[in-house]
Amino acid sequence: MNFKRKRKQDTQPAESSIAKGAASIYLRMQTRWAKWMEKRTESFSRGNWTLLLILFVLLTGGYSTYLLVSSFTAKAGKAFTITPIRKPGHLTETGDAKADALPVAETEYRRIHNFRMYMDSLARSPSGKATYDSITYRRPGLMDSVRYIDNYYKQLKNK
Repeated sequence: MNFKRKRKQDTQPAESSIAKGAASIYLRMQTRWAKWMEKRTESFSRGNWTLLLILFVLLTGGYSTYLLVSSFTAKAGKAFTITPIRKPGHLTETGDAKADALPVAETEYRRIHNFRMYMDSLARSPSGKATYDSITYRRPGLMDSVRYIDNYYKQLKNK
């Protein structure tokens, strides 16, 4: 018996259709650009091409020379600037509420507390139940928020 291992064929990952589409668009743009440039320069003579080449070499060579010379003649302080990294002031803050940072005005606490008591009395009375239901229907999380704020103010007040 002849046991030969079959070689695994190297499979290239299939290109996605998006990549193929992008490549074809890029190739079309290159082709159009080349045709446009060829159309604009087909009337140039050999002398025109020589002149353009000389201008190109002179301009790029001159600019490269300028960069080279200016890098050696520039003052040491102007060559590189060092910008110190500053740590933001709020970097070490934890975000926890501080009792001193949020003073609770007694009038604000009273307003929230009175509103909560009013809504509770509406919920308990048969005549106010419809009003309470319409308010909570239009503002579903209102009573949870009021309870949360009231408890929060109580905690701050007790500290």
